[in-house]
Formats: sequence, C-alpha cells, structure tokens
Amino acid sequence: MDLFLGIDFGTTGVRTSVIDQNNEEIINHSVTIASPILKEQLVYQDPKLWWKALIQNLTFIKNKIDIKNIKRLSIDGTSGTVLVADQKGVPLTYALMYNDASAVEEAKFVEELSSGHPILSSPSNALVRALSLLKNQKFHNYKILHQADWVASKIIGEFKFSDENNSLKLGYDCSLRVWPDWFDKLPIDLDSLPEVVTPGKTIGLLNNKDFLDLGFSKNLEVVAGTTDSIAAFLATGANKSGEAVTSIGTTLVVKTISDKPIFDKKFGIYSHRLGNRWLAGGASNVGGKILKEKFGERISELSMKINPDKLLNLNYYPLTSKGERFPINDPDRMPNIEPKPNNEIDFFQAILEGITSVEKLSYKKINEIGGEYPKKIYTVGGGGKNRLWNEIRKKILQVELEEALSVDASFGSALLASGNINFND
Repeated sequence: MDLFLGIDFGTTGVRTSVIDQNNEEIINHSVTIASPILKEQLVYQDPKLWWKALIQNLTFIKNKIDIKNIKRLSIDGTSGTVLVADQKGVPLTYALMYNDASAVEEAKFVEELSSGHPILSSPSNALVRALSLLKNQKFHNYKILHQADWVASKIIGEFKFSDENNSLKLGYDCSLRVWPDWFDKLPIDLDSLPEVVTPGKTIGLLNNKDFLDLGFSKNLEVVAGTTDSIAAFLATGANKSGEAVTSIGTTLVVKTISDKPIFDKKFGIYSHRLGNRWLAGGASNVGGKILKEKFGERISELSMKINPDKLLNLNYYPLTSKGERFPINDPDRMPNIEPKPNNEIDFFQAILEGITSVEKLSYKKINEIGGEYPKKIYTVGGGGKNRLWNEIRKKILQVELEEALSVDASFGSALLASGNINFND
C-alpha cells in the first residue's frame, strides 16, 4: 500500500501525517521544538533544532508503520522564516522567524526599491530578513533558504529549490514566474536565490543518511512544499472557486479561491498561486489573542453561555493594540471595544461578533476588488471549534460553514505529496 508523508513545521513543534491513496490518515504525531529566542524585535531559532525534532518524530512513526511504503513526502514551514546556508546546507546564520520585525531599515529600502510592493512593504517578509542576515557579512557561494526549503533540501542533499508559495515573501513574481528586474539593485548574490517550482513538483530523491537509517526507501520522492497557512488551507478539502478558509487562531486569516491574482496594498490583500488558481486573502491583527488577554482560562466557560439568537451589534473592532494589516492596512488603526456591557458574557459575545465582522469585511474587500464572495467557508484554528460562535458567524456572514476534512497543516502537506490535489482545472 502506497503511503504519503506530510511534515508541518510550526513555531514550537513539528507535526507529521501519513495518509494512504484514499486520503485516509494512518498516523499523526507531533514533537515539540524549543521556542524561538526573543531579543527586543529580534526573533530567531537554530535550524538544527528543526532537524533534531523531525528525526525524533519520524523515529516514533517508524515504530508504528512500515515507512518503506512511504512513496513521497512534502514539507510546509512558517511563512517568511528564512536563513542563509552554504552550498552544502550548513547554516551560516540562525533563522529569522516569520514574526521577526527587526529589519526596519531593510524594509524601508525594499519598499522604496519595489515601489510599494503589496507584500514587501513591511518588515514581515523573507526578503528584508535575508538582507538583514547578510548585512555586514562576507559570505561566498551562499543560499537563501526558507524553513521548508532547508529541511527538504537536506533530505535530497541539494540546496537550490523553493516553491512558489514560500518564495512570494522573498519577492518572487508568481504571476510572471520570474524574479523582478529590480532585484539587480539588491546587495545580494542573485545566484543565492532559489530555483522556484510549483508546490507538489518532485525536486529529488532521498539522499540523506539519517533518513536511510530510519528505514525509508532510497526511491522516496521529495516534492516541493508550501507555507504552513497554505497547507492548512489544503487540509480542509477546499478546492473550488467560491470556497474559502478562515483560520481563527491568535490572529484571523482568510483565504478564498480565485481565478485570478488579487493584490491591494491599501487593504493588505495578496494572493498565493496554486496551479492555475489563486488563494487571495490576508492576515488581520484581530483574533483569539484578545480573548486570551481579556478572559484567560474562562473562554470555554463563557463560550457555552453566549446567545447566538440575540446579536448585540456593538460594532467592535477588537484589536489588542494600535495597528492593523488587513482588511484595512493602517498602522495607526486603534482598537474599539466600547461601549463595554456590564455583563461579562455580553462583553465576551460582543468581541466574538467583532472578530466575525472583521472576517466579513475581509471577504467583502476581496469581493470589491475582483474576487468572489464565498459560497462556502471552511474553518480551522481553535475558534472554529466553538459551536455557538459558529452560529453567530452564520448569521453575520450569511454563508454556509463547512466542516474541514482536517485542521492539521501536516495533513495538507500529505495531500500535496499524494498528488490528489488539482488546481489546474
């Protein structure tokens, strides 16, 4: 029986999923990774920790199934996490994480050079982090690698590939499928940039002693992966125009399937390419963070007491601090959680309604600039498990909410490895 392996790297762990040809999950396992180191705006992690955790995870897997039956694997990683390595993959730097915001000077430089590119006009992209890592260094024959790139490349023993989804935040033009002309003006060696391929394309066969020692077949294929958010999207089963995925975690992320790319800096909207389709959307600073901040361990208790039949309509915009990215790109946007009801349950529900209103506004903005308002929404993240909140969401969104096939990004990566996903129709 042919099996397929999906590997998902998050901030503090690595999760694996093994599925069969019918997309049935055989096993799912996670291993923790030490949290990134925080120093003011700097957020970094040692890439060697990723590999150590992965081998630990797969050691568990091999004791449960015959891993020689795994034919292909795919890896997703945190979007925007980047490192610099030599030609053999040995890290020359630590990895700057997706939430690192230290490269302020580099961000200003790239914004000016790229004429206000909708993805690159902030410190939160791989390109400015790469420039920061290379600053004042004299590396030769180096490679700029995303998290998923480095791990996949280590398995095949060749460090030169990336996928279109990870490369988007490095500045790759997914519409034209080229690196922009203005890259010639960057203080980097252009040979350090990866060869970009489509997610799911085979990039090589197994050529790694650690994997061979675990018992993997030498004919194991490694296919180009994706970002963690795209893998989570794939995991839901959404694959048609008019279908969308909302992720309700610490932050709110929405993505909807579009027949064309949609970019708009004003609203913080950008698009990932998948075959001949696009995933248009963005990430808001609104989300579960404010619930944890305001209600702590009482979230589950309060969730059971809200009343979806009676909306409060207090029009909250529940940010935890100043600044919003999407669906309004405004660094000066202030939180609005007033007026505050006397009743704690009502206050809790008003915040849930506020998050949902931002979700609706997100889909409306995408619709206004050329996308389709969703006919069906899949939900991932902790917020999607809240039954009564989902009743509120149905009322506000006026859209059918669909149960996800899976909520694990590792499952989405396994689907990608299986080849059972088609976005080319």
